[in-house]
Amino acid sequence: MLYGWAGAELEIDLSRGKIQKRATDRNLVETYLGGKGTNARILWDRVPPQVDAFSPDNLLIIGNGVLTGTMVPSANHTFITFKSPVTGLLAYSAVGGFFGTALKHAGYDTVIISGKSPVPVYLWIDDDRVELRDASHLWGKAPFEAQRLIRQELNDDDVEIMCIGLAGENRVYAATIEERAGASASRAGPGAVMGDKKLKAIAVKGTKDINVADGARLVELCDWVLVHSAPSRSQRLNYCEWVTAGLVNTNLWAIGHFSGNVSPEVQRKVRELSAHIDDYARKFKTRDVACYNCPVRCKSVYPSSVDDNSIILKCQHSNVAMIMSQVIDFDYGMKFFSLCLKYGLDDVSLGNYIGFAIDLYQRGILTKEDTDGLELEWGKPEVVFALIEKIARREGIGDILANGVYRAARQIGRGAENYTYDVKKLEPLPYDVSGRPNVALPIATIDKADRTRGCSGTIDQVWKQPRAEREAYIKAGYFQYPKEFEKYFLADFDHSGVDYEGLCQFNVYNEEILALTDMTGLCFFLTNFGGYPPFSNRPLLADLISAATGLDIDEDELTKMARRVMNLVRAYNVREGISRKDDNMPKIFFQKSRLPPYQQFDETLFNKWLDRYYEIKKWDKNGIPTAEILEEVGLDEVRKELEARGLLAMPRASVSV
Repeated sequence: MLYGWAGAELEIDLSRGKIQKRATDRNLVETYLGGKGTNARILWDRVPPQVDAFSPDNLLIIGNGVLTGTMVPSANHTFITFKSPVTGLLAYSAVGGFFGTALKHAGYDTVIISGKSPVPVYLWIDDDRVELRDASHLWGKAPFEAQRLIRQELNDDDVEIMCIGLAGENRVYAATIEERAGASASRAGPGAVMGDKKLKAIAVKGTKDINVADGARLVELCDWVLVHSAPSRSQRLNYCEWVTAGLVNTNLWAIGHFSGNVSPEVQRKVRELSAHIDDYARKFKTRDVACYNCPVRCKSVYPSSVDDNSIILKCQHSNVAMIMSQVIDFDYGMKFFSLCLKYGLDDVSLGNYIGFAIDLYQRGILTKEDTDGLELEWGKPEVVFALIEKIARREGIGDILANGVYRAARQIGRGAENYTYDVKKLEPLPYDVSGRPNVALPIATIDKADRTRGCSGTIDQVWKQPRAEREAYIKAGYFQYPKEFEKYFLADFDHSGVDYEGLCQFNVYNEEILALTDMTGLCFFLTNFGGYPPFSNRPLLADLISAATGLDIDEDELTKMARRVMNLVRAYNVREGISRKDDNMPKIFFQKSRLPPYQQFDETLFNKWLDRYYEIKKWDKNGIPTAEILEEVGLDEVRKELEARGLLAMPRASVSV
């Protein structure tokens, strides 16, 4: 018997309407744990470079973490992996909520979806009963409306559903896959891939138990987690609201990164929004909610601005709209996000599309002839809402913007490509462009093209505190990094980026922790986001996995597993053609002046960071894993393929971390 894992996987061939159920590959899950890990291995084996993102041979892989659905607090994530139409690389989204748990309780660790259906369908998984159903009547429906109709059709309100909207059906590159609990697969086009396959939704009902190897030990460990997660939980008072206010208020640099300036009027509105954000929450917020079995409740519920549904707000959802359009108004931000949910759109990429279009219009590169008479101006909500409609429906200028800023710029021409803001063709989070070198490095290098898989709350929230507070933090046992990292942590934080050794070490270590987050199914809030995250404790993670699965895993073996997955993902993308030239920031990042206390960060210094980062990871100077590291983490067959393709880097001397 497999403990921890559900024990079965599904293969869905949409082209032939074929469904196959088989036992979970024990060797695969014991080597890669689950989630991002097992998904990456499947994609490596089955989706080679010649496969286009919109080919029937591209896969949409839904994989649970090894701890997903167990009693472990916040272990509720499932991971959707695919070849991205945006980047052409391996992409994945971590989805919280309740879907992954339902899938695990239905008995499945992984669902592999291939092919293209000739007509719209949805997948219905009811424990051992699995079938494809006609979805023609759902095509064109908003995600929450389609979910309501599916539950009505199944006569069951407890069914968990992931669903695309109009944007996914139209293969908009920013299309999402929406779950009902404020969770979605958003970045790099998962909804576009699902829409291309004519798969409207996946509905799941699960009633089975998940067997664990040592329940008593797991209860003991979970009790420890709940006690030690208290400081992080206390940080989430009005979490969405202070994130919105703080990010908009501190990112005037980002607000002006398209237009080149921020007017006094915009600055005044930013100050007012920050001062009155709690008043807005008291007036309109109905409650806070959490994902399955999570003690944090990091999401806020507000009424939708476009229909009778509620919207579940988390993190940057409303501030992205404000930053990218210079409409500094919380009501506007709510309507923007309500439209994202209605059409199934990623608010981050969509905000970038709109800011990019307005910027081009203001520069004279786009004209009224291009926009069907629409005047694109900063600070105009009606302009933004009109563009959203055009993008979701692929109408007029929206048909071009729907391909993402990288491709849209090349379709438009006239120098538009000089004003894009993208990393590996994907639009980054706008508040990630504040000029901080510790943020720039993960944006440029991490496989998700954002800071969330390389930075940590310990660095962002605690390192910048007075030394006495940092000493107390270490003494209290919250510092979960290697002992030798304390010397970096106790030194004053360097805003210039010149003293980069410590931050490079922290970034690599954080990547490993967050890779484990995405292999186990844990929420990243309690792993690396808050200043006191219990799951950043690597020996604890090893104990949790051992208690759940019965495997004898220690900290060293767990670290090896993390590095195995990180290098496998990098090898996949190297096989797709990326190298050092792609691990970079947009030129504007190095050209614009910084707000205090951050200092100008030039490309020469950034390249020194990159050299050291590669060295720590045992990659060569071109960003390609060496034979040494591939063999060290058990990827010898990957080494052989890269070698056969002429891509393999030469071995290098080992580097201690």
